[in-house]
Amino acid sequence: MNLYVYFENQKVGTLVRNTDLVYSFSYTESWQNSKNSFPLSLAMPLTQKKFQNKITLSFFENLLPEGDLRKTLENDHHIKGTFEFLENFGQDCAGAFVVTKDENFFVRQSSQGLVEVPLSTIYEAINKKKPVADVIAAMDPGYLSLAGAQDKFPAIYKKGRFYLPQGGGATTHIIKTPIQRKGIKESVYNEYYCMQLAREVGFKIPKCQILDGPHPLFIIERYDRSSEKRIVSRIHQQDFCQAQGITSEFKYEAKGGPSIQRNYELILNSVAAKKRLPNAEDFLDWICFNLLIGNNDSHSKNISLLFHDGKNELAPFYDLISTAIYPSLKKDFAFAIGQRTDFSKIGLKQFKLLENQLQMKPGTFHQRINAVIKRVENKKDNLADRIESEFSQARIAKRISDLIERRIKGLRQQGV
Repeated sequence: MNLYVYFENQKVGTLVRNTDLVYSFSYTESWQNSKNSFPLSLAMPLTQKKFQNKITLSFFENLLPEGDLRKTLENDHHIKGTFEFLENFGQDCAGAFVVTKDENFFVRQSSQGLVEVPLSTIYEAINKKKPVADVIAAMDPGYLSLAGAQDKFPAIYKKGRFYLPQGGGATTHIIKTPIQRKGIKESVYNEYYCMQLAREVGFKIPKCQILDGPHPLFIIERYDRSSEKRIVSRIHQQDFCQAQGITSEFKYEAKGGPSIQRNYELILNSVAAKKRLPNAEDFLDWICFNLLIGNNDSHSKNISLLFHDGKNELAPFYDLISTAIYPSLKKDFAFAIGQRTDFSKIGLKQFKLLENQLQMKPGTFHQRINAVIKRVENKKDNLADRIESEFSQARIAKRISDLIERRIKGLRQQGV
């Protein structure tokens, strides 16, 4: 069985699943020979014609939702596995490529032909504790393949309304609904606070906002899309698992996934010279920031490379949320720092070990985290006050600010 991969209206290659359920992918000669072509991922270079099961899945499987959300969607739509999921939901994946069963796929770029997703439909799904992504899938089967375990859906957002494009057109926003798990409250306000704090301390962050209502919705402008004269174009990205040929089950270092060192070296080896050092420093600051806010879910699928103007660069940061604020969630950081993942046991000694691993000048990481601490301390309280003033239901921002304060104090006690 075959699926076809397209960029705009150019056929890029063919995804094959044989009768033994083994996958392979092959680029077309025209794509390999095109001056404007680019690979699906760094693990799948254009110089190689065909890729076998493991590497093929490392790109395509990482396009899919994960966990209970994926199970629900597969059960409700009577599908199973990466191939069938992309066959049904591959029209608007992360990045530049469309995955379709139509060998003669053609994108109709138009601002017309939009189907509205009523807010009432979204709220009804939330009230019934049903994934909104499942409702979107029923409305338009093509538009669903967003990676991650959280309930979210892609759409075009205009003046407080959500739309699905028709004819293979691209969406412009990602909409996240409140996490509906026991013990997890105010997830929308949590992520909004963490993302806005990151922006205020100088990180590159996609534009985001909250649509307040019976259930707050977190709306993020897609950085892998660009709009000009009402035409939405796709920009390619690959997360750090895709770039290194790793499937989502190994996204955490503790499960055999990439370490800080491997991801740091990925940036040094793949980003264009002009942005290489700034991007490597931004990555280290991302680690520091996630430590401070308590984002223990900052694994290698939650950071990406963006292919922009013919070169790779670090993508804007996304999925920044304090998981440590919820006692029921795992306590270990996504990466080991000096062989430790327990924040309470990470200090100056562990930073020195990390500096040695990264072959950095002694004191470099220590200086970086102190700089991030200073910037965060200057912004966190005022931001929390503004958010809680703007959104009457938002009480978590101040709690996260207090958590950050305790974490900074803990680092100071560890000699930082």
